Amino acid sequence: MTYILYTAEVSNRMGDTYDLLNSEDWRRGKAADYALLSLDRDWINITKPHLKIKDRSETDHARLGKPQTSEDVLDARGYFEKTEVLRELKRLSNGELENRLGINFSKVDDILNRVQPEADGLISYKKFIEVVRQYRLRSEQESRITNVVRIFAFTEEFSCKPPTLFMLIISLLELVFFIYTSLKMPQDYGLSIGWSGPVPHCSYLIYNPARRSEVWRFLTYMFVHIGIQHFVFNMIMQVVVGISLEMSQPGYIGSLRVAGVYMAGVLAASLGTSLSDPDNYIAGASGGVYSLIFAHLATLLLNWKEDSSVRIKKVVHKPITRVIRIVFLSVLTLHDIGFAIYVRIYDPENRTGFTGHLCGAIAGLLVGVFILENRRVQTWEKWVGGISFAVYLGLVIFAIVWNIFGNSWSTDFFPSSDPDLYQPYGRCKNYTIF
Repeated sequence: MTYILYTAEVSNRMGDTYDLLNSEDWRRGKAADYALLSLDRDWINITKPHLKIKDRSETDHARLGKPQTSEDVLDARGYFEKTEVLRELKRLSNGELENRLGINFSKVDDILNRVQPEADGLISYKKFIEVVRQYRLRSEQESRITNVVRIFAFTEEFSCKPPTLFMLIISLLELVFFIYTSLKMPQDYGLSIGWSGPVPHCSYLIYNPARRSEVWRFLTYMFVHIGIQHFVFNMIMQVVVGISLEMSQPGYIGSLRVAGVYMAGVLAASLGTSLSDPDNYIAGASGGVYSLIFAHLATLLLNWKEDSSVRIKKVVHKPITRVIRIVFLSVLTLHDIGFAIYVRIYDPENRTGFTGHLCGAIAGLLVGVFILENRRVQTWEKWVGGISFAVYLGLVIFAIVWNIFGNSWSTDFFPSSDPDLYQPYGRCKNYTIF
């Protein structure tokens, strides 16, 4: 059997036919967006260089008369090899795929696998477009939960392929440490974990201002939680906000980006609190959580213009999603500010680390603008990202230097070191847990 590449003559003929058929009303409501010829318009430029006609009769059919239906148009397109089209698509970023084709790479691969190849291994272009159409129609019937996740991830096709490794691993580690602490504290001190306490002051992981020389505490405090309420709230926010953000960042590199944002928030929260409230212990993952929340704002800023495109509006189905996300961020911010004011006035004994929340949020914005995916990078965005990251590094370096030399510059700024804390005569002599 002979194969003929999709020739320029046939392409021109088909272009004339396509223009003629476009004069028909293919765009009435949502159904029009998923008409075969509408989808053909999206995909033909990607697949055209790889389309083949199996025999001369099919080419002659296209020359002799203009096809009158979408079936004829798609039949005349021919066939392609899956590997060639996948190679073409890999040249595009995930953001470009969403903008141009309304789909991400993992879903394209899934769709191609659903198309039954011909005996010679080639894939019929017509069958491929029909499978794309089926997927599009099914996406219109998604559950409300799916649409809610889509809104916060703000991605056409959220997928756990590859899985959201970072958020799963970090959340599991925090759960393991919380359960371990809950089981060991009654054995060590006869204290049971309750709704709002107690504080595991003697933990080797908590940030203890008198043990600042143990630098790991500036990060490991995120594994320590003060009571069930503290842990449950952090985990709910972390899972809802973090997993959706990680699903919107493609591939394993996306997981590393989210990990960078999260850890930047954790570090910023501890350093910032050590300067604003130098006598405070710090526990919990709130710095990382607020960093993730405001990283969503970073993705909005990076892709504001691209997310306004017709393609994204059609894909996400709800142009109001940006408003929903902005409202969500605003409510969280105003709630935190309001609660902080209330605590300062009516509950001065409350030691909630609001400064840590603020520092985590700032870190999420500054680092998120620098490392999160940008669908189409413009020159000014590179400058903004670079300056933002430089500001973050500058603040971190300043806080580290102050932690080292603070007591030299300002007498008794930090509490005195407690080297005997875990000695046989120290306050935590019987403490055996992390």
